[in-house]
Amino acid sequence: MKLRQNARELVLIELSGSGLLLGEIRYNKQTETVLFTLEKSAFFDLYFPCTVSFDQNRGVTVHPHVVNAMTTSSIRVQRSRVSYFVLETDIVPALRSQYLGLINQIIGRAGGRTGGPSPGDDDTPPDDRPKGGSRLLDLKKLRNKKSGS
Repeated sequence: MKLRQNARELVLIELSGSGLLLGEIRYNKQTETVLFTLEKSAFFDLYFPCTVSFDQNRGVTVHPHVVNAMTTSSIRVQRSRVSYFVLETDIVPALRSQYLGLINQIIGRAGGRTGGPSPGDDDTPPDDRPKGGSRLLDLKKLRNKKSGS
């Protein structure tokens, strides 16, 4: 059985050399917690990292990081480069909504998340998850379909 990253949480980190980054950290909730991932693991993945800056006119703003133009998945962060982190529950709601709005615009995710990880939260969209039913396959029918087409 392969362990999958089936939980995610928004996190604000201060990364030396890059400043404040806001992104999703993913982890396996059967074997670890978000605190374990951020405090104990040597490396972790940050999905869709965004730069957080302060503008005197608009206040705190979230912008996609330049690395998003070069990758389609995530960046791997070395734990020793992180000065501090703030978990999703402690991030200002305005910052979270800006981030989720960016994700909806750029990635095109349908229905943004508003809270923490939901049950069954993983990489497969809800419509593509296997439905209940028989797991037995009739090999004769499959072979006949294959040879018939």
